[in-house]
Amino acid sequence: MTRGDELVAAVTGGVLPRHREVDAAGLRLHCLEWGDAAAPALLLVHGNGGHAHWWDPLVPFLLPGRRLIAPDLRGHGESAWPAAPAYGIADGAGDLAALLDTLGLDEVAIAAHSMGARLALWLAAQQPRRVRTLALLDTSLIGVDEATAQQWRGNVSGARLGRSYPSYAEARTAFRFVPPERGVAAAIEEDLAFHAIAERAPGEWAFRFDRAVLRLDGDGAGNLLDVAVGISCPLWIGRGTGSFVTPRAEVDALAERRRGPLEVHEFGGSHHFLLSHPREVGEALHQFLVTTA
Repeated sequence: MTRGDELVAAVTGGVLPRHREVDAAGLRLHCLEWGDAAAPALLLVHGNGGHAHWWDPLVPFLLPGRRLIAPDLRGHGESAWPAAPAYGIADGAGDLAALLDTLGLDEVAIAAHSMGARLALWLAAQQPRRVRTLALLDTSLIGVDEATAQQWRGNVSGARLGRSYPSYAEARTAFRFVPPERGVAAAIEEDLAFHAIAERAPGEWAFRFDRAVLRLDGDGAGNLLDVAVGISCPLWIGRGTGSFVTPRAEVDALAERRRGPLEVHEFGGSHHFLLSHPREVGEALHQFLVTTA
């Protein structure tokens, strides 16, 4: 068993994923899969700067009776980078649609976090028959405002390669959650950090995502509140009570206008609450998926 497998197993209760690569309209995407390939599919979409293993902590609560599919988004993890920066919402959602085409999946449930949730929402609006149910975890429906973008992205916007470190140990020391998240178990943090770091050249260790994804205009789609109001599938919204990414007022505005099925859940923690409270989040998502199957 590799070091990576050991770290995954420590988080998932010993359940290891299958690895596969698929072609998404000419771009190579790496994916993790768990469960019976014939079971109903749940697509798991990570957020900006993350990778597919962000979902490892939820696997024990989501797996029974399901096929879990977690891709590394373009420019993230073990997936390829586009030759020229291309990280608009249509690019990412198009990759998800191409992934489903390649896997032969006509309909899926989706759970998605942060930036990935906006991609999933766009896909649900563009291809409504394809998305059976949709769970959005701590995402901004109204989009990235300029002041926030400058605060979190201003110093790296426009670059592609981030800082490198002479050893894995030094890169590991630099790993942190952005925004910060308290209460993440040590085993989870170690798993995510390990899969976030790669040696891109001898003695050059770096975090494995394209900094060009940190655009100051986000995914370029702006306010998606109307989109969330209008999609027909059952919708689940989860937010961290300590998060600024999904303000309660934004959720209330959606609930006031939406006529379709909607569940709203709040969890302790902040933007990465799925990591600090995996059992609560996993069980709530499982129940939603069971009742909307």
